[in-house]
Parts: sequence; C-alpha cells; structure tokens
Amino acid sequence: MKIYLINLERSIDRRSHMLSELAKFLPEIPIERAHCRDIKNTDWSMPEDIQPGHWKNDRWALGPSDIEIFRSHIDCWKKISESGQIGIVLEDDLIFSENFQDFIEILKLENLNGIIRLDGVNLPLLINKYIKTDNKFTISKVNSIAASAAAYALDPETAEKLIVNVKVERTVDDYLFDPTPKDRGAKGHGLPIYQLEPIIAVQAQFGGYSDESRKIPAFLEVTKRVDVNYRKLRSLQGPILYRLKKEILRIIYKHRLKKRKKYILAKMGEWRKPILSKDLKWK
Repeated sequence: MKIYLINLERSIDRRSHMLSELAKFLPEIPIERAHCRDIKNTDWSMPEDIQPGHWKNDRWALGPSDIEIFRSHIDCWKKISESGQIGIVLEDDLIFSENFQDFIEILKLENLNGIIRLDGVNLPLLINKYIKTDNKFTISKVNSIAASAAAYALDPETAEKLIVNVKVERTVDDYLFDPTPKDRGAKGHGLPIYQLEPIIAVQAQFGGYSDESRKIPAFLEVTKRVDVNYRKLRSLQGPILYRLKKEILRIIYKHRLKKRKKYILAKMGEWRKPILSKDLKWK
C-alpha cells in the first residue's frame, strides 16, 4: 500500500504539513508525489489532446487548473495500477480526524473493488444501506453525484479500469464521483463508488476541527488554483445552444434523481449529508 500526494513543487508549506500529518497517522505507509504540472510555469501550454467544444459532455471546456489537477489524478491511477497494490490518493489541503489511520484495517481486510471516498462536503448524498461495517466505520454505495476528490482509495484493478477510456473533459470530481453520468449528458467510468463514514478527512476550505484550540494553517485554506475565478467565463461555458441543452439535461436529471430516491429509500437507503468524524466540523 502507498499514499500518492498531489502537490505542486512550489507548495512547500502544504507539502511539509501533509508529510508531517501523514507521518503521525500512517508512519508505516510510503508516500509518493504525483506528477503535477504547474500552470504558472512559463513553459506551460494547453495539452494538444485536450480541446474545447464538448457537445456530448456536461462541460464545454475546462480551465488550465482543472485540466492539470485531473492529469495529476490520472498519474496516481497509473501508478496504482502498475503497483498491484491498493493506493490512497490525497490532495494537499486536507485536515484529518484522529481516526484517520483506523480505516487502513478495512482496506487490508475487505475485498471491496471500487472507488472508496474518504472525504466529503456538507451536501446530501443518496446512499444505499451500508454494506460493510466494523465497530468504527461503515461503507455505503453512492447513488448521486458527490463533490470533492481530495481523498480516496483505489484497488489496482479499479485504477486500471479508470484509465482505459478516460478523457479530460469533466472535472476530476465529477468524473470520479458521478454514478449516473448519462443523466447529465456526460461520459463516466461505470465503476462502483463508495462512501466511508464517518468522514475522516476534509479539505480545509470546507471544514475545521471541533476543538477550537486546534488551528488550521492559513496556507491550507487558500486555493492554489490560480484560474479558479474564471470558471464562469463564456469561453468555458459554451455557446447558447449548448447552455440550453445543459439546462434541459439538468431538469431531466432532477426528475430521474427523484425516482432514484424513491427506489433507494424503499430499499432502506438514505438521502442525507454524510456523517462527519466527531473531532471535525463543517464550516
């Protein structure tokens, strides 16, 4: 087992913090940095195989930061696939529960193929009745789109399947954690998606510590995505016909989600916000 850390070369403060935290919680697990291309480098240019104008997807175009974050995740998947071992993918702006290290035993003992989400955000999910549990954690299959791809675990078979037909056309969050991409007019991977609860890690921009004496370093809360404010540019949103198509698909998605809710709830599933570890809190 290995941890793959997504961290820019210039983000020394975040790297030092993450390495320190991981040494405390998981000292026996080796850490490898993913290949991260920095869009602030003077030699950066848009990859030739990534072009705007995705009529058959839910994003017309992605900004440079979203593209390079996605490519860093792909690098992690390739390394996990080649390693033949379970891998844990982490972005570099996380805070951890004191229970973070305990979930490792589940990964060692349970033969659960799929994407196991370790973090989350303060938004509701449609989830099945839990399928795996011990005295601390449950794992449930996710049936609605889940934002954030900052912490998750992959087995090598799942990692290999992820990269077979992957195209950088959506954000990596949407690509990984959308169980019904066709409802949004998008392409997906068709692999099982699971949520670990209680959540054992959150991005600093979304959560904090329950104990107010524990302070979050300021550099964790500031985004490194230098173009994040440009996501709403018309050039990234596409022409009016494309935007109209997206709006129609959004209405269809809401209708289908309503039907899925009824079905899953009848099967003892739930529509709720994910449970957070007691020593963490939402902002």
